[in-house]
Amino acid sequence: MIKVIVKMIVLMICILFIPLNLMGCTKNKESSGETKIFEIANTEEVVGKKDEEVVTLRKHYMILNPPKDLTELKELVETYSKEHPVEGEMKAIEGKNRIFDLSFYRESEDLPRDWQPDEGYMNTDRLEHHKNDLIAYIIWSDAEPQKEYTVYDKSKEGKVMKQMHFIGD
Repeated sequence: MIKVIVKMIVLMICILFIPLNLMGCTKNKESSGETKIFEIANTEEVVGKKDEEVVTLRKHYMILNPPKDLTELKELVETYSKEHPVEGEMKAIEGKNRIFDLSFYRESEDLPRDWQPDEGYMNTDRLEHHKNDLIAYIIWSDAEPQKEYTVYDKSKEGKVMKQMHFIGD
């Protein structure tokens, strides 16, 4: 009787262990070292009121496995910006100057790939709390269409080790 119970326990553990193990393999495939950029959901902001002359569109992105070289990082966000234009998302408002502000973050323990803003009563977690993971920034406007790129090499704690500023087209 005890042998049957032990066999049942071992069988139940195996039944639970195999799916968990397979899920772990799937998760590892996602982070296989490939560089990937995607927009962080629920973080887009349009700032400006009807009576103001300027309207700002802020978009936030996550870069999985970003390049260490700052020139490569700049080229990566520049290419992404060209392939995913945001100008059409905010139609020109009569007499308004549009500013486009794109921020790119690295994945970290504090800012995982599935991070979402939290506006809870006792706890808030917004992107401005994650400046340590901001590694690239692009800004331009209708008035100044030349894009400005800033890229950072930061320590794990968020200390800026190197910073480069580029002015593009």
